[in-house]
Amino acid sequence: MKRRCGALLLAATLLCGLLVGCAAKSLSMDSSADDNFSPQASGGSQTEMSENSMEFDVSPDMPAEEPGALELPAGRADAGELERKIIRNADFSMETLDYDETVSEIEALAERSGGYVESSQTTGAGALEDYYRARWASFTIRVPADGLNGFADALAQYGSITNSNFYTEEVTEYYYDVDAHLKSLQLQEERLLEILSKADLLTDVITLESSLADVRYQIESLQGSLRRLDSLIAMSTVTISVQEVYEYTPEQGRAKGLGERISAEFGRSLAAIRNAGESVLVFVLGNILVIAFWAAVIVLAVVIVRRRLRTRRKLPPQGGQDKDADEQPKE
Repeated sequence: MKRRCGALLLAATLLCGLLVGCAAKSLSMDSSADDNFSPQASGGSQTEMSENSMEFDVSPDMPAEEPGALELPAGRADAGELERKIIRNADFSMETLDYDETVSEIEALAERSGGYVESSQTTGAGALEDYYRARWASFTIRVPADGLNGFADALAQYGSITNSNFYTEEVTEYYYDVDAHLKSLQLQEERLLEILSKADLLTDVITLESSLADVRYQIESLQGSLRRLDSLIAMSTVTISVQEVYEYTPEQGRAKGLGERISAEFGRSLAAIRNAGESVLVFVLGNILVIAFWAAVIVLAVVIVRRRLRTRRKLPPQGGQDKDADEQPKE
């Protein structure tokens, strides 16, 4: 009986020990799980979410933006009231009789208009040796967009405009898309900086700094795009081609009457005669030494030939003298 009681007591003791050990192990695991769920671990989870959704990270207390929606500036009721963003440019082709003056006046006009010459190019040596050697120049000028029409009117005073082209480009939607994307990235940068200030683990700090560098790179790129657009909108690009001529190209207009056509043809004939006379005069005066040399050679040759002909005429025939000599002894 005593042995049975001892055995039962030993079994009860072992059973209690096993129950206590299992309870202690369960408490230890719960405590470990609570320790692992720390603010640092939570911050690391938010970091991974921010990195995976880099471009459009939306916090719980902010309403999500619809894709492609424009963020309206303050005081705007709808997208129809946005300030329009328009790029205005122009191209001109012109002829001039006074090349040097036209080139200098174009450069001065750019400065007077509040702009500047972005680039320029000239070719040709001018009418120094050959009558038909003309010069050509091209300019790329930036002028304020609101003064583009005034610049075009003033440009017509320094030559004959043969071709002009004004064109515009609407960039309103693209401009505000870029601006909305930029503001979204700036908000994301603020969130990353806030999380970075609370991060303790080195891995979290490295991940956050990498994400922050990527966001800042995108911000700088978008800011550069906006600056470029603002510059193109505020300052128009004007391309000018200048050709030196000696007579303006006649304008192609309506058909002329008979009298006007005869008068125009007569004027062209006079111009052709004048040009031919000028060409002959230029040739003679330009080659006067060569012409004088060959004229002297020709005159000398003519003189020599004429003298020989005269000498031959003065000499008596050789056959007649011999016949007279044979007849004298017979007498």
